[in-house]
Amino acid sequence: MQCIIVKKIYNFFVKFLNFMYNILMDNKHHIDIIRGKYKNIRLKISNNGEISLYAPKSLSNEKIIDFIKAKRKWIEKHIEKIDNMNKVKSTYDFENYGYIFNNAMPFGNIKKDTFYRNAFLNYIKPMVHELSIRCNLYYTSLSIVNSKRVWGSLDSNKRMKLNWKIVILPKELIVYIIIHELCHSQEFNHSKYFWSLVGQYIPNYKEIKEELKKFSFLLTSKIL
Repeated sequence: MQCIIVKKIYNFFVKFLNFMYNILMDNKHHIDIIRGKYKNIRLKISNNGEISLYAPKSLSNEKIIDFIKAKRKWIEKHIEKIDNMNKVKSTYDFENYGYIFNNAMPFGNIKKDTFYRNAFLNYIKPMVHELSIRCNLYYTSLSIVNSKRVWGSLDSNKRMKLNWKIVILPKELIVYIIIHELCHSQEFNHSKYFWSLVGQYIPNYKEIKEELKKFSFLLTSKIL
């Protein structure tokens, strides 16, 4: 009987905290509060926009509410990014179409992997060569990779690797990724000098970086 009462009290406080959170967030979002054997309090926002808060059992309700207040702007900004990304995601139909420079094209009788490989070789490879000459930034080799984390990389030997999925992106974003990697031939780290170098070729690179985030779902999407 005592256990049932304790459980009811616990459920009441969880509902109360959810209620308070909704007030703090103007009823725009819902949060699931999960108490457990956690050392610290933390927030997690899924790609679907679901918000979970993990808190130690011993943490007071007041501190949880204070934490939510402090994180309110961060939550709203993160949710906005996810909403923007999902809007972009909804415009694609990878089952029936291939995409080159963000333009939908029928596969015809070509297999998906062949379609995208040909697109990379026919469009991305010449683009890398052209931008390299135009910017006077050089690389030694170019490889196609399938990464779930990054669009591209350039190692200390100036060997460039590009994710095959960049061919799907709008052309402006592809140019940014390529020039970004080419600039690493002059500065390996993301220092102030590196970003000033990127800015010489792409003055609005900060805006493009933000735009690219809307397409980050492509990295983990199963397309082939």
